[in-house]
Amino acid sequence: MRDQIVSKPLVHASNLANLTGLIGSIPPEFRVVPDLELPIRFPAEACFTNIVAALGDVALGDFTGKMHLTSYRTNRFPQPLIKMNSPGLEDVPRKFMVWGLFLMAFYLHAHNDFNMGFYSLQWKGEEVAGIGIAGIPRAPPSQSITLGAPSSIDDGDIKVDFAFIGGLQELGKGAVFMTIITSLLEAAPQAVDARIYQTVINFLKNEPAAFIVTPTQAAREARGPYFTNEVLIDILARTAEFYATSNIYRQLELNISVEGVVVAQGAFVSRRNLGSLSFFNFTEVQEHIV
Repeated sequence: MRDQIVSKPLVHASNLANLTGLIGSIPPEFRVVPDLELPIRFPAEACFTNIVAALGDVALGDFTGKMHLTSYRTNRFPQPLIKMNSPGLEDVPRKFMVWGLFLMAFYLHAHNDFNMGFYSLQWKGEEVAGIGIAGIPRAPPSQSITLGAPSSIDDGDIKVDFAFIGGLQELGKGAVFMTIITSLLEAAPQAVDARIYQTVINFLKNEPAAFIVTPTQAAREARGPYFTNEVLIDILARTAEFYATSNIYRQLELNISVEGVVVAQGAFVSRRNLGSLSFFNFTEVQEHIV
């Protein structure tokens, strides 16, 4: 079996900056080393969706605190399992897992490498945790969504209505998922109950897709309900599942409601088309370019 195990180069903030324009989000002392890899490949959408589920859950906790390590998968994709561990099975700083999941996803995307493997998370040269991609590849049940027909995910107080927009313009699977993962990386350090008052844009510098979301006037008012960081994290995870379920990676509009009140409008669009969105106000932008 050893001759089937491949060691790959490390990924850390300094060399990532050269590829993506990452500025300051991840310290250069933190790095991810793709340690072991087996020739068992998973569908890219399964890896991305389950990484989003893991990162979305991790992002809901105290970014400056520690977390108990666990494993993640979704009902849509029981495999692969995104499995976290640490050398002594102790809790680890939550920010390490946020950075590690992002850098691992970036590595998978950059190398088109969605194989079973293990990724060592290192801080100042010492291993602090690891993330494994494990399981037995299985084909998910097929499901399609008609272009132009709105669809929604309603789970308790939060509802998201989705509708494909902009004709046949393709954003690309990797670009869509990495934009979602980048948005979660930016959201993670913020308090979950922090209110969002301004338009937010997230995109990877070298990718064609952008995510933009802006709160409605109702959400900015004192009486609420509000558009919070928790709602943002929740709808990003749902959007990943929507894209994976439809298997269509085109421009998408989101209508976000909390307790029956529309609190925000968002979209995944080509960066060239940002100015065409009717709800986008260029004068109030909180921009995160990673």
